Amino acid sequence: MSCLGVLFAVGEDIIDKMRSMPAESLPEYISEKLEELYFEEYPEMTCELDKSWDAMHRALTDGKLSFDSEGTLALAILGGERLYFDEDHTDYIITAKSPAQVGELYKALTELTDEEFEKRYNAIPDGEYGEFKSAEDLEYTLEYLHDSLSFWRYAAEHGLWVLFTADQ
Repeated sequence: MSCLGVLFAVGEDIIDKMRSMPAESLPEYISEKLEELYFEEYPEMTCELDKSWDAMHRALTDGKLSFDSEGTLALAILGGERLYFDEDHTDYIITAKSPAQVGELYKALTELTDEEFEKRYNAIPDGEYGEFKSAEDLEYTLEYLHDSLSFWRYAAEHGLWVLFTADQ
């Protein structure tokens, strides 16, 4: 099971700054600068996913935890531009979604019914998600998905980028 995931709605200036930084400094930038500032000053621009992001990504894609999943819903977690994660940096994940992608994703998420999400969750191969797959986990994941919709709406309406971050 993966660790805690957080979404941040940020301006392009933050994305440009992160792109110009050495990759190995990005986790520290997120944890020491961005988290502190956004949690305190911009709560509407943050969305905690706790550990639900793992199942959420799997249910919104083909059931696998992969950066290469296709489709609009795949953008929600691991989709978009990969800013941090490779063979040498497995302690953290950072992906970015452009304002255009955020708008498309928000629309797709609002069209996704609970019944469809449940079907998608139940289709996650057992070998991919193991002992974590349960009715309780589905409810937990769906609750976090519901809670994230106001965040996605805010980001889409304000033309913001969205960062997904998770520590491993």
